[in-house]
Amino acid sequence: MGKETSIVEKLELVIPGFHGYKKKELIREDDRLVRGKVADTLALARREMERALQRCAMVSCAQLVAIDNLRKKLMALESRVRHAEAGYRGYFDRVKFKEEELNRLIEYDAKMIELAEEILNEVKALNGQIANPQALGMAVLNLDEELINFEEVLGKRMSFAAGE
Repeated sequence: MGKETSIVEKLELVIPGFHGYKKKELIREDDRLVRGKVADTLALARREMERALQRCAMVSCAQLVAIDNLRKKLMALESRVRHAEAGYRGYFDRVKFKEEELNRLIEYDAKMIELAEEILNEVKALNGQIANPQALGMAVLNLDEELINFEEVLGKRMSFAAGE
């Protein structure tokens, strides 16, 4: 049997330059890299959502307003992730890091990346259902649920990183 890949190793595979918060002088940089990866994935989802919105307008689908509202929510989340203060002063200014705290932060990072990918996949699925009103309604609901899940994880990560 092969060796199981750790969360840190998985993050290092998907985020070039990520060090797993191992070096104190690179902690802020690692945080920036993670947020950049998540924000870039959300940006891809936003662009795909904009295409879905255009297609929906072309066929006069009933979900136009709902899709636009989800697009706005996605834009806000992308901006919140991308423009968050680098390193979250409260957490990253501490001199000493406990391993369990770093592990928890890494778990939040991995979950955010996973959810951002799921959001991108849900947007692609939504885009494929524009001509099918019933399936489109379900796709809108599924995407909304993913955005809510992402927002919760982001809020928890930011609170944790702020030392709350």
